[in-house]
Amino acid sequence: MVLKHWLIIFILLLPLTAAAQVDEAVEQWLEETDDEQAAGDMNDLLLQLSAQPVNVNDTAALAALPLISPFQLQALRNYIILHGQLLSLKELRFIPGFDSSTVALLEPYLTVAPCQPRKRWHPADGRHSLVAGIGGTAEQAEGYRNGHYPGDNLHALLCYRYQLYNNIDLRLTIDKDPTEEWGKNNYYGYHLIVNDIGPLERLILGRYNLQFGQGLTLWTGLRPFNLTGATPLRFGAGVRQAAAFYEEDYQEGIAARIRLGRGFHLSAFGSRTDGEVLAGGHLDYRHGNLILGLTAAYTLLDDSLETRDYLYNQNRFIGRWQMNTGIDAVYQWHRTTLYGEVALGENLAPAFIGGLQVKADSRNRFDISYRYYHPQYHNLHAQGYTIGNTQGEQGVTLDAESRLPLGITLLGSVDLHSFATLRYADYTPSTGDWLRLQISKTLGRYISGMLRYTYRMKERNIPNVDSTLYLGEQTVKQQLQGEVKASWHRWTLGARAIGSLFESENGIMQRGWLANITARYDYRQLQATAAVACFDVGGYYARIYLSESNIQYAWSMPTLYGRGVRTHLLLRYRLNHHWAMAAKYTLTYMPEQENIGSGDNRTEGPVRQTWFVQLRCSF
Repeated sequence: MVLKHWLIIFILLLPLTAAAQVDEAVEQWLEETDDEQAAGDMNDLLLQLSAQPVNVNDTAALAALPLISPFQLQALRNYIILHGQLLSLKELRFIPGFDSSTVALLEPYLTVAPCQPRKRWHPADGRHSLVAGIGGTAEQAEGYRNGHYPGDNLHALLCYRYQLYNNIDLRLTIDKDPTEEWGKNNYYGYHLIVNDIGPLERLILGRYNLQFGQGLTLWTGLRPFNLTGATPLRFGAGVRQAAAFYEEDYQEGIAARIRLGRGFHLSAFGSRTDGEVLAGGHLDYRHGNLILGLTAAYTLLDDSLETRDYLYNQNRFIGRWQMNTGIDAVYQWHRTTLYGEVALGENLAPAFIGGLQVKADSRNRFDISYRYYHPQYHNLHAQGYTIGNTQGEQGVTLDAESRLPLGITLLGSVDLHSFATLRYADYTPSTGDWLRLQISKTLGRYISGMLRYTYRMKERNIPNVDSTLYLGEQTVKQQLQGEVKASWHRWTLGARAIGSLFESENGIMQRGWLANITARYDYRQLQATAAVACFDVGGYYARIYLSESNIQYAWSMPTLYGRGVRTHLLLRYRLNHHWAMAAKYTLTYMPEQENIGSGDNRTEGPVRQTWFVQLRCSF
């Protein structure tokens, strides 16, 4: 009944809608993956690109963007050879592979300028940048008062970067998290990248990531996401730098990509991180519209992994080493793209994903894919397209985009999946469904809107029942979201409403709603953003993710349940060409709560405040 009322309200928004912005795009992805750290790193990447857009005529710089495929990059290079450098981003629409949705996604991160041949390297031509920030929580959590947290509640970071064209990239980072002592157990990251020296396409020393094929054999670090649909199609970036402050799933050592000639490239790597050694290589062949790849990776752990003799552990990996091999391919024929990957573990258990993408024109697209991951496929470094993990899962994904009459864009995604193995909080083989429908429209240059409906069915253990009985139930979570934006002159205003409903077979029902208003004012070097959100969410199962404007490297996206108000203020000010600063303050007020949080993270009272300030320098 609640969703019916929300639907009546949101139907009024049908004439309006819009392209996704940074925060909304990451919020949407987080709802589907629950990977907060990876979502934060994607948010940082998009914020960096927003502040420093890439010249669309500099195809060498574009090659580093995870948002552009090798086929799109080659089509752009061919266009520049035939027609000269681009004079406007609107020209992208005339290049094969750059449909209207892709162009809308890329526009905030690209600029247009003449690209001149570079002169010989000289260190003085390089660009230095330094980012320093500090923040924390005004209220002291229980862990600081009882001594369980050894440090203070401050979060501090420092990032230095030197870039010489696209050929040299040096980055040093230091990150002190709350609860940590200064100088003890802090995060220290670094990399040195050298590009395009003879046959050496890329060399990385330090921390890096490896991303090949469709992610079944080897994929570490940030997983890509699609802002305009749920297509599983990926284009592995190969050997690339790790995110600045990503503290998990990175590699550390040396990696290189070498041109062998005649379309062949070889990537080789060796890494030593806490607890393991990873070594191997990837050979790929690229010619025209075809990409073929062969990957082999060997993992050796310092200590053997062991599991307790529980039923749900029957297919878990046990031992010290893994050997994974795989073959991947992507082929484009006119407006059709075929892709897939087959991988094997050391026990020859397979994992497979394959799909087809058809673009009828620049505004209509259809995708279908199938995946099968054997229950005993073991891989500590697989991040294939999945609802759970790359083991014991099979599913079918359908995804479509279409331009309807009146200029309305329709996106639809359906994923039907099953799990052959037992999972966390689900001690029986299970099934699940996922559906998303979205309509959007932009009216002129000033008003836009969006309406999105998501449906997620999955199975879980019945709460408060002895786990040895292995009793399960179906649960359904539905969410309806509407959004309107208006912009003119120096102002950008946005209003959003979300309704959430969770139901289970065992009779649990939780409802929730959120209403959010945001205002941004831009004047010369100043940008000020203020937002307030009111929410009433009946429990954790109906939780709502709230996207907020963020400072780079200080990402946050709160998970809201209970009743209260959350507001934030973000200020960005560019002093001159070299110096810029930013500050963010947030306040959460939950009047019915005697404290916020739980355990050592609990703070007394109904209010929690956070703050963060950042200084950026480039020269």
